[in-house]
Order: sequence, then C-alpha cells, then structure tokens
Amino acid sequence: MSESKSEDKVIHIALAGNPNVGKSVIFNQLTGMSQIVGNWPGKTVKKAEGKCKFKNYIFKIIDLPGIYSLSTYSIEEIISREYLVEEKPDYIINVIDCNQLERNLFFTTQLQMLNRPMILALNQYDVLLRRGFDINEAKIEEMLGIKTQKVVAVHNRGVHELLEKIIEMEESGKIQNSKPIIFGKEIENEIQRLGSELKSNEILQDDSYSLQFTAFKILEDDEHIKKHLIEKNDNQLDHFLYYVEEKRKNLEDFHGETISTILNSEIYNIVNHIYEESIIIKKSSRSFKVRNFFDHITVHSIYGYLILAVVLLGTYLLIFNFGNMISGSMDKLYENLTPNAEHTLGGVDNWIYILVWNGFVGGLFAGVGGVLPFVIPFYFFIEILQDIGYLPRAAYLMDRFMHRIGVHGKTIIPILLGFGCTVPAVSACAIMETENQRKSSIIISSMIPCSAITTIVMGLVFKFRGPWVTLGLYLILLSVIIAIGKILTIFSDVEESELIIELHDFRVPNFKVIMKQTWHRSKEFVYLALPLIIILGILMQIFVEFNLLDWINVLLSPVTEYFLGLPLEIGVYLIYGVLRKELNLVLLELYVDSQGILMDEFLSPIQMIVFTLITLLYIPCLATFVVIRKEAGRKFARHLLFFRLLGATLIAGVVYWIFQFVSNIKPDWTFGYQIAITILIFFLFLYIVVFLIGKFIKHRDKGKRRRSHGFKEFAEIKSCNNCSKFNKCDYKTNSSCNEFESLE
Repeated sequence: MSESKSEDKVIHIALAGNPNVGKSVIFNQLTGMSQIVGNWPGKTVKKAEGKCKFKNYIFKIIDLPGIYSLSTYSIEEIISREYLVEEKPDYIINVIDCNQLERNLFFTTQLQMLNRPMILALNQYDVLLRRGFDINEAKIEEMLGIKTQKVVAVHNRGVHELLEKIIEMEESGKIQNSKPIIFGKEIENEIQRLGSELKSNEILQDDSYSLQFTAFKILEDDEHIKKHLIEKNDNQLDHFLYYVEEKRKNLEDFHGETISTILNSEIYNIVNHIYEESIIIKKSSRSFKVRNFFDHITVHSIYGYLILAVVLLGTYLLIFNFGNMISGSMDKLYENLTPNAEHTLGGVDNWIYILVWNGFVGGLFAGVGGVLPFVIPFYFFIEILQDIGYLPRAAYLMDRFMHRIGVHGKTIIPILLGFGCTVPAVSACAIMETENQRKSSIIISSMIPCSAITTIVMGLVFKFRGPWVTLGLYLILLSVIIAIGKILTIFSDVEESELIIELHDFRVPNFKVIMKQTWHRSKEFVYLALPLIIILGILMQIFVEFNLLDWINVLLSPVTEYFLGLPLEIGVYLIYGVLRKELNLVLLELYVDSQGILMDEFLSPIQMIVFTLITLLYIPCLATFVVIRKEAGRKFARHLLFFRLLGATLIAGVVYWIFQFVSNIKPDWTFGYQIAITILIFFLFLYIVVFLIGKFIKHRDKGKRRRSHGFKEFAEIKSCNNCSKFNKCDYKTNSSCNEFESLE
C-alpha cells in the first residue's frame, strides 16, 4: 500500500462520526471549494465529496451521514455501513466531540470491529479546556490502538495534521489497524465461538466484514448481516442461524434483557473504562460556568419558553426594523431620481422611460430595496443562532408541541429550516423513519412562512396595520397548521418516539463562517430571483401598456373579486407568486406605483389580510414543488398542490366573509376589534370542522371493523370441517382436526 511519495498517489478517506461533531467543518477546511454535493444513488440523503492535494498526495474525501451506530435501523446508517464495507476507503477519520467522549466512543468501538485503518479526530478540544477538562491523547492511542489528533476544526487547528498522520503511515509502510475489542468474559466467549463457526464452516466467504464484527452483529440479530450471509451461502447456513438463535435466547433468559441491551451495555462498559482512564479533570473557568448557566436556563420548562419567545420576537423586530429603514431609504432614493429620469428618458409616456425606468430600474430597486434588506439579515441571525448552539435547544423545547399537533418530534428541524427557505426544509424531512412520517412532515414544513413570505407579511400587514394585526395573521396560520396536523393523525398514526438531538455547549460565534453561510443562502436570491424580478417587471409594464393583464384578472375574478373580496387587478400577482413568493408584493408595488397611488389606498385593511393569508397558504413556490415531487413522488405532489390551493382559497374566503358579518353587525367598532372577533369565530369554525372530520372518520373505521369482525367470526365457524363445536377447535395445532379448509 505504500509507495514513496508517488506524484499520482491517491488516498481515499471517509469522514465518519455522530451528528453535529464537526465532520462537515473538517470536510470544508480540507476540501475548500473543490466539493460535489448530490444525493447517494437511489437515496434522498445528501452526499458530499471533495478532494485536496497535500504534500504530493491527492486525498479524495467523502463526508458520511452523521450516525450513532452501524446498525441498520435508518437509511443514514445503511448508507454509511455499505460505503465503509463495499467501497473500502483507505482510511477512516472518526470525528468525535471530545466533550461527549463516552457517547461518541460508542460509535468508535463499532468502527474498530470493522478492523480498518483509522484516525481519531478529537474535535472541539478548546471547548473541553474551557470546561475545565483535558484529555490524555497517548492513553487513548494505547487503549484503542488508533492514532489520535486534537482538533479545533472551526479555527483550522489540527485539521491538516490528520493528513500528516495518514502520510506518515503510508510512507512508513506500517498501516495501523485498531486493536480488537475485548468484551466481558461471557459475551467474548460467545463471539469467539460464533467466529470459529463462521470460519470453520466457511460461512463468511469474503473479507467485506471482519470476523468479530460479523459475529457481534449476527448475535445482535442484525438483518443486514443475515441477508449478506444468505446471499453467500447455501442451506448450510440454516443450522448456523438456529445455533445463533439458541445462544441469543439463552443470554436473554439469563440477563432478563433483550440482546441489543446486553450488547450495548458491554460496549458502554468498555467506553466508560476508556473515559475514566483518559479524561483529566482540571478547574473549570469562569466563562464555562456562565455558559453552563445559560445551557440550563435555555432548556428550562418555564424560562426556556420565555427566552425562546424573546429570541424569536427580538429577531423579527431587529430584522424588519432594519429592513424597513433600508427599504424606506431605497424608496426615497427612487422617488428623488424619478424626475431626472423623466426628463432624461423623454417623459412618462415614452417607451424608453416605461421599459428602462419603470421596468428595469423599478424592478431592481424593488428587489434590492424591498427584499434583500429582509432576506440577508434573516439568514444572518439564523446562522448566529445556529452557530452559538441555540437552535437545537429551540428544537428540544418544541418537541412536545410537535407531538401534540400530530407530527413526529423531528419535524421541528425542517420547521426551523423552513423559516429561512422551504426548499431545504422539505429536503430535511428525509430524516423521518417512515414514509407516513416523512409525508406528514413535508405537509407541515411546507406551510411554514419562509423568509420570502415573511417579507410580504412585514412589508404589507406589519407596515400598514401594525404588530397586533400581524400577530393575528400568524395565529390564523398556526391554527390551520395545528388543524392539519390533527387531521393527519386521524388518517394515519404517528409513532410517539421522542426527539434525539445533540445539545452541544454554547460557543462564541465564528463570524467568518457565519458570513460565508449567509452569503451561500442569500446568493440564490441575488443570482436567480433578482434577475427574474427585473424581467417580470419589464414584462409587467408591457402587459399594462397593452392591457394584457385584464383577461387573466377577469378569468380569476369569480374567486379573487367575488369570493375573496380582493381588487380585480390582483389576480395575476397571485400567479407570479408561484415562481417566487416575494414577487407577489414586489410586482404589486410596481403596479400600484405605476397607478400613482399608495398601497393602503389600493387595498383596504381586510383586503391586505386576505391577500397575505392566501399567499401564506396557497401553492408553494415552484422550487419547493419540484423538491416535494422529488422527495415524495409525483402523485403526492399533485394532491398536495390541489389541496393547498383549495384549502387556501376556502380559508381566506371564510375569514373575509366572517369579517363582513362582524363589520355589518358592529359597524361602529374599530378595525382591530372587528378582526379580533373575526379570528375568534374562525378558531371556533376550524375546531368544529376538525371535530366533524374526526367523528366521520372514526364512524367509518368503526363500521369497517364491525364488518371485518363479522367476516372473521364467520370464517372461524366455517373453517374446520371436522369440529362440530364452533370456535372450540384450535385447527392450527390440533392434530385430530387436520382438514382445515381456507375460505380464501
């Protein structure tokens, strides 16, 4: 395997470890811009691979999905295991968070059993020191037989030393495999017996898996290992599997626990011994004590929710006060430049003025001034909250609420992503264990108001109607999401498994990383949405001049004008919003400006709410629809599209007509009181609808069970031809009654 400093020497490396241990940071530090991000073949899980050149070696690096074990319970575990076994990378860099040494070493021991060349990266070493601890690197190397390296990935310390250790092994010709795991006497004897059986009977016919790993997993009753052995063997395997089953049953009967619990306890005993031997306790710093205080208070059952509310409210107020300030400045600049533009470009009726100033420059100002001041700060604050470690705590706090609205606790992760952009939120639903959970999460996360929709809410309702009406609008949206979640639980059961998420220590944000991530998220708007806004702005001016928008608005008028109570001219802007949500407001503002009126003169208060509400609820943007189709299939995407469009229209219409009813009864009330009563009546209406749907479904299911139960009784009575005593004969086991006749 060694070749002295060959110019063309290529080394394949797999980065493996638990979620949120810093694998991706190390991957980014090593590969820089030479990365390819896609999906694993036939899977929805993201695949990141890259390469770097270091000391005359080319390293091809793949960042495996973050997992906690090499079992085959989740798609990520299967992908990582198949890659390590089938692709056989030259080296594994096992990245662990040395602040969570015991939990992370559980995965390390499973990698050890694969008997592959491995390097241990002890990441977040600086945090460990601040917490008042240190780690005996030499002791870990001695006990595990693995070369280790202390790493601070976010500051690029110790990262390239990982490659130097690999080069050292390559050039020395001594490829260091890890030491074999030695279990307790009872389990070790069983694993050695199984290993001997595998070897002597030639059941394990290839070197894909090590003997110890195969014996351990077959004892654990791992389905993937059994399938692998069945593919390589004939009937001789049946006797071996029966032998393993007997050993497994004996262990479970003796310990009174399942085999997985027994084996996991063995691993944790080994891990605990390594931890006690290698960790060094020092005096914790004052800064760590402060961090520890915030760590506890942010997940507190009372203060945690208060802090979450303050963080969310404060973030929104900061973003939109800043956005309104920049947006207002841009509007004034546009207004001040308009007289000069009229003079230079030949007047307001000149085609050059219409296309260049109203279309091109107006679209540019609308995009840069009306959207970017909201989008960029939003992503910036989200990245800060993510980098300091607060977002996982918000997910932890909201887990119980997720279960109450009828979706899996993990759905909080796509929801938090959805506040930035719905596209990655829908993609993140792939973390769900079952198809039903994934589809339910897609439905809920696709309804979360992304930064584009939030821009519309704040640029229209918040700007003209104030914070309380905006809050009411979000309460309507929240009630609809809860209602949909409850309806989903009626149609399909959601497993009540709890959320498992890494709550790493609070840390000082790395603003270099934050700025990179903010730009990475925002550049899609700059490169794609901004040109689209400009092009559509020019087209809109052409359509307005030739009255081409009228027929679209007339076609939609039965819904927009008569059912939703919106102005006739607004229909076409709802269509534009399918491309990008913010186009609804941006192009509408361009139209209103071209008419020489203000937005609050064009739309009444209730029309602003109805327009914003239908934008919140109706068809997701085109990019989101494409991702939904990719993740859940064409049929599901079509059905979701239809029901979102129908549901949004009905809900917005109901709110409008309830308001008309309230305002006619109490015309002397202020708009604030009228809309408050409207929202309360809508809540009652929604509750009644969900209650009736639930009653109908339960009644239908009860009827089905009654009919199926009746058939079952009939089948049991008529099934046995020999027994005259109905339902008294166990025809499956009674040898005297062996003429069982199936009705099928």
